[in-house]
Amino acid sequence: MKIVVIGTINKDIILPFEGAPIQSFGGIYYTITTLSTLANSSLEIMPVSFMGKDVFPHFTALLANFENVEKSGLIPIDQKNHEVILEYHSPEERTEKALFNFPSLEWKNIKKNLKGDFYIINMITGWDLSLKAFQKLSKKHFSRMYLDVHFLVMGMDKLGKRKPQYPENIRQWLKGAKFLQMNAREFSIINEDNLHESDFFGQYLKPDQVLIITQGSAGAQLVFSKNGMVRNKHFPAYHVDKIIDVTGCGDVFGAAFILNYLQSQNIYDSIEFANRSAAAKCMLKGTNEMDLLILKFKNVKH
Repeated sequence: MKIVVIGTINKDIILPFEGAPIQSFGGIYYTITTLSTLANSSLEIMPVSFMGKDVFPHFTALLANFENVEKSGLIPIDQKNHEVILEYHSPEERTEKALFNFPSLEWKNIKKNLKGDFYIINMITGWDLSLKAFQKLSKKHFSRMYLDVHFLVMGMDKLGKRKPQYPENIRQWLKGAKFLQMNAREFSIINEDNLHESDFFGQYLKPDQVLIITQGSAGAQLVFSKNGMVRNKHFPAYHVDKIIDVTGCGDVFGAAFILNYLQSQNIYDSIEFANRSAAAKCMLKGTNEMDLLILKFKNVKH
């Protein structure tokens, strides 16, 4: 099986609520490392992202540690790599500043890497993939696509600080993938009329879609349609004794969900596994310790 991951690989500088700064690769690197760590060697992972020439040699060498990650989807670009400064004001709340922004991936950049069994599109910057390319991908692979809305709902000021912004063409984005993930803040930005989750689903989505709203330490909300009725189910979070770094928890959640769902076809079990994986990530610094993800499972509590 082959999973194609489309988005942006960042250089992250994390300023945690407590403790020393953390420097690591971020963005879809969380997705890549989660898939590689949790899956068996038969899974092939194909990341598709621009990469600055300043980090391209180092990053491709780093990928040599993951025998199931294919490098040919990485596109070197003649600029510094996209960089994000994440400053935490509480264990779960942060502000972000983006530097050295990449252009959007267009169809010509991704079309040669589309022989996948499943596609994860993670809008790390909000412009990682153009809407035109996304829609073309959707026409071919809608039922095998997972969209993490992420920074589609964030604008940027002149200094690079990210700020909430209602996205243009949001309905076209939301209807383009079978599986949708957004966190509670992202949901509130899109949900301007403050609709209940079930009403939002009926107004914005199609009956064959699945909506997952992650809620941090509160867990996750699943909304889907079955037998003509919209179902809404809450899944409590797993808990940890001490939060070290929540950066990437949503990315880990999405990757773990898809990996479990492709194996089990059971949405409920997959949400539980995703919640557990995200909780384990809370105890790890950036992506630097992602090889310890499975070991941390024993330290999470329901």
